[in-house]
Amino acid sequence: MVRFNFWDKFFGNKPKSFKKSAEKQIKQNTLYYMQDYGRGRWIKTEEIFEKTLEKTDLFNSNEGKMLFAIQGVKAKIHSATHNLRKDGYPIISGIGAKGYRYADEKCKDFIYIWDEKISAWEKRKSELIKEKENDRIIIEKLIEKLKQKKRFVEAKQLQEVLVRYNKKKVENET
Repeated sequence: MVRFNFWDKFFGNKPKSFKKSAEKQIKQNTLYYMQDYGRGRWIKTEEIFEKTLEKTDLFNSNEGKMLFAIQGVKAKIHSATHNLRKDGYPIISGIGAKGYRYADEKCKDFIYIWDEKISAWEKRKSELIKEKENDRIIIEKLIEKLKQKKRFVEAKQLQEVLVRYNKKKVENET
């Protein structure tokens, strides 16, 4: 038996096939646009929307409007570029909302672009370390508040979570 969720009633008689064909169309349009214009400059999500989706029948149909209203235009484009990357297309997301670039061997500065992409890994890694440290401090403060309120069982359980986190942290570092 086919399962429908609440939102499927807005997509016509065959909601699953409509969504699948819409995803495919968005993915193909994004790929073609990135291959044509993304080699020489950064392409923002808004530009991809304006040039590939805004004037299409998909976007202007009632079902299409509902599809984009539920999930959002930006989310659809981000999902399409993510899926294209998983399929092996060299699309790079820029640092600081630059947009996307198609960085294959035909691009003049593709080595510089890939270097920028890989250097962003280190920045994300350091920001993740800061976030983990902040979370540890917050958890320790929560434990102290629980102890002050004589909620020792919950404080002990939260302390165990913190100890488990610290064990994993030590294991990952070695």
